[in-house]
Amino acid sequence: MTEPSLGQGTNTIPVLLKTRTSYVIPSEKYMIPTSWRRFHLSQLINKVLNLSQPVPFDFLVQGEMLRTSLHDWCIEKGFEGEETLEIEYIESLLPPEKISSIPHSDWVSSISCQMTGHFLTGSYDSIVRVYNDRQELVHSISGHSGPVSSVCVIPSAADSMESRQLIGSASYDTTARIVSIPDTESDSTDSTPITLASLHLHTSAISSIASNSTGTVLLTSGWDHLIGVWTTDIPEEDEASENTTLLELDRKKRRKVSRKDESGIVQQTPKRKAPQGVLKSHTSRISSVAFSPLANQINLAYSCGWDFSMRSWDVEAGVCTSTRVVAEKAMLDLTITADGRTIVTANGDRTVSLFSASCEQPALYQL
Repeated sequence: MTEPSLGQGTNTIPVLLKTRTSYVIPSEKYMIPTSWRRFHLSQLINKVLNLSQPVPFDFLVQGEMLRTSLHDWCIEKGFEGEETLEIEYIESLLPPEKISSIPHSDWVSSISCQMTGHFLTGSYDSIVRVYNDRQELVHSISGHSGPVSSVCVIPSAADSMESRQLIGSASYDTTARIVSIPDTESDSTDSTPITLASLHLHTSAISSIASNSTGTVLLTSGWDHLIGVWTTDIPEEDEASENTTLLELDRKKRRKVSRKDESGIVQQTPKRKAPQGVLKSHTSRISSVAFSPLANQINLAYSCGWDFSMRSWDVEAGVCTSTRVVAEKAMLDLTITADGRTIVTANGDRTVSLFSASCEQPALYQL
């Protein structure tokens, strides 16, 4: 196989360096030696900017991180040396340093750091745990009959109970739960977590649970290809029986179910909630669902799944507003940047995909 002209004596190639960071250099072509790697390009940026303290950079070429020399990359991609190569540079981050570890009795499947001064974990031992910032176990919450797949903090609403915090959990047992836990900083003597409601819709494992920024709506995603939409209001009576089906939930009038013991007294058990709505579009198991973090987009959500797609949703209208597919990439997890501009998915082929929230084009980058 004949190599492109780059491999036949070309020692430099024209490069245009761009960035969306604050470290902007003049927009002009640079003749770069093909032997250069990330370190050399990073030195060039620092020299052009005349930075007093060196700043390391990473480089994206056609959406992929540069891991080799420019020469090797061009040979691999069949890039001709006379073409101008556009390279985007981003600030490089140092790898995190391990401080300590907290043993669990089984796999830890989920973690949330949304609760100030605390973090939550969900484990395959079916338990949700709450730790403080001193890594001390504050609460151990049981109730699920299968592995806990996802946990989230439900932001306090205006009418929420004082000195208590709501959290959500999802499980492979096909249910999700809303639990009220006491504020450890308050003077309240009530220190017991209370399971307020269990959420019933899914017929297969629930993969994730997420709250909107106001704490009024939850989403659950499942292996049954469905996304459940739930309010965080706790009903006075059960809304779903143990044998409730999706067909029954679609009826306009929900049947209220009271659970009483033999004496006729209503038991103090978690209320069985039915969903406010169901979002349907995915054609295979759904891995993750998340709301937009922006306060003015409380009805915008995203999901990803094993059907190789990332989808956008208008939760209030109950419709899928866009679908973006990455060929042969089962998507296993999803998150959204704090500014709401970029959706990031973790893929089964050991890559990460970045999507723009402002347009429906395919993935911006593959890392």
